[in-house]
Amino acid sequence: MMKKIITAFSLALWLTADAYAESYAFITNQLDDNVSVLDLNQQRVIEKIAVTGKPAGVAVNQPMRRVYISTPQGGGFAVLDSENLQLIETVEVGGASLGIAVDRLGERVFVADWYENTVDTFDTASLSHIKKIQVGRSPSGMIVSPDNRWLYVANRMDDSISQIDLSTLKIRNTTKVGEHPFGLTVSSDGRRIYSANVESDDVTVLRPDHLKRVATVKVGSRPYAVALALNDSRLFVTNQDDSSVSVIDTETLEQIAEIEVGEKPEGISTHPDDRQVYVANWFDGTVSVIDAKTLEVTETIVAGEGSRAFGEFIIK
Repeated sequence: MMKKIITAFSLALWLTADAYAESYAFITNQLDDNVSVLDLNQQRVIEKIAVTGKPAGVAVNQPMRRVYISTPQGGGFAVLDSENLQLIETVEVGGASLGIAVDRLGERVFVADWYENTVDTFDTASLSHIKKIQVGRSPSGMIVSPDNRWLYVANRMDDSISQIDLSTLKIRNTTKVGEHPFGLTVSSDGRRIYSANVESDDVTVLRPDHLKRVATVKVGSRPYAVALALNDSRLFVTNQDDSSVSVIDTETLEQIAEIEVGEKPEGISTHPDDRQVYVANWFDGTVSVIDAKTLEVTETIVAGEGSRAFGEFIIK
């Protein structure tokens, strides 16, 4: 009997590992001018792809198996093939691109320009420019709603979030949040938007209807980016100046833990298993892996110099 249980357990582990066998994390190493590719099954770097222009932001296009990298000093973005792990093309935008996001169908990529206060929209098949949208000052983090109706943009210097209608590519609403919002995420049902506010050391929780504020939750020093895990029950927030990650219970909207990671954590994304959370540490050049259930760091992986990985950086 015991042998059967062990065999079944081993099979389950094998099936789980096999399901995510080709899941990769793409970590931008700004000071190295490259992108490290982490095989999440092996938990190690398997490739480094040269990308000039001080790569910072990341967005993944699951349907097309593409990865987009913003290059603030290159004035645009790079397109990577996530299967061959090669640079395919670079696209010029102008100004200083930082935040980058893809719609849920993989048809359009959005690039935020820090100095021009705009979001540029590109067709992912042809990489042709569709439209330039004027937003608030210093747009940074962006996220598309799960129903593909809205694009949310954090306007850092305006302390606001804009909601863009993806059918018209026009702003529907803009609302004030905490000071200097940067990273954004949205719940899988689309009913909550979370904003990490760098200068007020808190997270603003909004509802999509007229961007109504639900709560403000205090976290660590200089929160930068956010990610959800465990069926959206926990929100993880990187705190740059504390070298830590705050954990928020999304039901009570209270901080329940603070986990020490590498120095100056920035980008954060959740593994497709919805349990392992990956954190890019800028000053250490490493990636910390957090178990969302036990709230412990289970692995630290060397990535490169100046690891930022701002955006959704895991493809499955």
